[in-house]
Amino acid sequence: MNGDIKPGKRWMRIGLYCGFLILGLAACSLLGTGADDLEPTVTGGESQDVELGQQEQALKKGECPEKRSLYSLSYSHVSELNISEMGDGGEEFHIKEESEPGASFYLWIDSSGKVSSEDLPNFVTINVSGWVKDDTTGSCPVQYLQGAWTLTADITGTCKKGVVRLLVVEHFENHELTGSCGDPIDLPGQISGPEVDLQFDLSIPMTNDGISSGSPGDQTYIFYWYQLVPPDPGPPATLDVVPLPNP
Repeated sequence: MNGDIKPGKRWMRIGLYCGFLILGLAACSLLGTGADDLEPTVTGGESQDVELGQQEQALKKGECPEKRSLYSLSYSHVSELNISEMGDGGEEFHIKEESEPGASFYLWIDSSGKVSSEDLPNFVTINVSGWVKDDTTGSCPVQYLQGAWTLTADITGTCKKGVVRLLVVEHFENHELTGSCGDPIDLPGQISGPEVDLQFDLSIPMTNDGISSGSPGDQTYIFYWYQLVPPDPGPPATLDVVPLPNP
């Protein structure tokens, strides 16, 4: 790899590999299973106790919420891409994406069963690392890559008879990588996560859904995991809405 790292050729290849990975994920239909209620509750002794008791019983029975409730969707994301090009001048790529611990998205489920994530602070950080190796001689034969990408999610769906079905559409808001051999590197084109279909049975505690493909070290390895956390039937809480980080 020369000092100028041949940006057009290399990053177009990586973009194509990532594109194939995304298309493969988008074709997958995932199987699977909350957070605090932001709606005001009735204040005052017996009325509040009755309402909280009804919420708790509904949760135990695995029923859809009777009023608008805020759920959280715990999220784990790991993917690896390992590519080796054969022949003279062949290059090797290794790129890994991993969500920060404790990552969560949020969603509303209203009394009609409609699911929405509108106006919720749905973004998590995906840490990216890797390297690119070039067999040709040059001032930088191995370039190490590092970045922290912001991943947002649009979530829609329905809750019927205690089963929540979600469509999660992920978007990478920024996808900059810093290379050890030079200036920041931008991957070509729009890089976005897949659209995934999820299913959660509210009668199962900590119900979850996701996909695992391959193993660490394989040419491609994918692990997406979601857990729908039931709402707390206790007093209402507040969710601090913070602005999306700047790219």
